[in-house]
Amino acid sequence: MSEDQPEHREKASFAIDVEHAKRFTALRKAQRLAMAVWVAETVEESNGGISWWEARLEARRRRSELWPTLDQIVEAAVRQRLAEEDLAGPWERLSEAEEEVASLAGRGVGKNYPGFLITRTYELPVSLLRELRTTAVRVSAEPLEELESRGLLYASLEYSLEDYEKRNELVEAVMSAPRIVRQALERYGPWPPDQYPPSSLPALSSGVVSPEQD
Repeated sequence: MSEDQPEHREKASFAIDVEHAKRFTALRKAQRLAMAVWVAETVEESNGGISWWEARLEARRRRSELWPTLDQIVEAAVRQRLAEEDLAGPWERLSEAEEEVASLAGRGVGKNYPGFLITRTYELPVSLLRELRTTAVRVSAEPLEELESRGLLYASLEYSLEDYEKRNELVEAVMSAPRIVRQALERYGPWPPDQYPPSSLPALSSGVVSPEQD
């Protein structure tokens, strides 16, 4: 692939917090309005030198700079989360079989998330999706193996208190791809400064940490 050609992107679905989805909906509406205002002001300020169509074309060319799409916002957030020390690797590349399994939905160890989740689909670079899935598999391998060896892989009302506490500890160490995406959005998403989600960087620095897992 040449440097002039954009990288191929692929659609992938993730369970994200409903609050993330609500904010994204509001952001998208605000962006559409901002683009319309920008076009109108550009035409007016040009005193007839720029037509409405020309202004719209220029707005579209500058969209990634001024009004990034939700795909771009998610991509940027995920890249930053994957660069953090606990996920940075380097990780051994997945085999074809591992990559095929990693692309399947619903491979978590059971919902353990304080909020409500909703599935959303984003179009991300193939290389980023590969990195995300590789990280999720490699980071989660040991806790998943221990969960299975102890017979704690699935939730059960028959666990002893010790088993229950151990399972929660191991589940917390499992980093599924959707969980990584949720943390990425919480830490690096475009949230208002007074509405930081539980695992955003300001919340983490203040000691307000809430467990979550799909």
